Amino acid sequence: MKIVLAYFYPELLNLYGDNGNVEILSQRSFLRNIEVELLRISPDTRVDSMLMAHVNLVFMGGGPDSSQKSMYEDLLKNKGPYLKDYIEGEGTGLFICGSYQLLGHYYKAADGTILNGAGIFDLYTEHFGERKPRCIGNTVAELSSDILGDQIFKNVNKLGDTLVGFENHGGRTYLGAELRPLAKVLTGYGNNAEDNTEGAVFKNSYGTYFHGPLLARNPHFADYLIAKALKISGEELKALDDTLIHSAHTASKKLKQ
Repeated sequence: MKIVLAYFYPELLNLYGDNGNVEILSQRSFLRNIEVELLRISPDTRVDSMLMAHVNLVFMGGGPDSSQKSMYEDLLKNKGPYLKDYIEGEGTGLFICGSYQLLGHYYKAADGTILNGAGIFDLYTEHFGERKPRCIGNTVAELSSDILGDQIFKNVNKLGDTLVGFENHGGRTYLGAELRPLAKVLTGYGNNAEDNTEGAVFKNSYGTYFHGPLLARNPHFADYLIAKALKISGEELKALDDTLIHSAHTASKKLKQ
């Protein structure tokens, strides 16, 4: 088995160790004799339908405003249409914080400036400036019934129904009527600190505000992504010794926000 993992903008979108998600996916695959071919997609990389046809897992992290501006035009004009086709074609993907926001319809900055998004996820994000506090701290959320009820997740889940992580964002994201949340916030702010939603699920792609990196403390979700990317039931994945990771997950649930 082989995973072709396209890591979009690794040099620009790597806030709070988001590249650790790629390392976790690669290591957990390696331990199971699953080959991982890593494609590092920079603004200079030419992306087309032929390249994306070989990809079965996409990752994009978060970054400071300066980094997001550096890749914004490239994403919208050059790579966005191919990424949209990939996601709408049931491709598996994980998008953290800033990239999660950019896949929506638009981002409205605190000064009123509006940045159009890629329009892949039915959501929008607004930054209210000093009128609302920044969403920052340790997080715990309960995975949605869509995830928990998925037989693939049931087959790989050896941990439970929660995700843990860390969030730090000024923008607040609001999901469209047809877009389902990834999880329900138990501790933290999530998408907007108003409706208890965290992240989003669109077909086989997932957006979230959880940094950390997310997958380092949530091996069940990492294995879910691996199984989805490989289009397998998950039962084929060899069990790994996750004793230490499970302890970290459990301890994280007890941290103060």
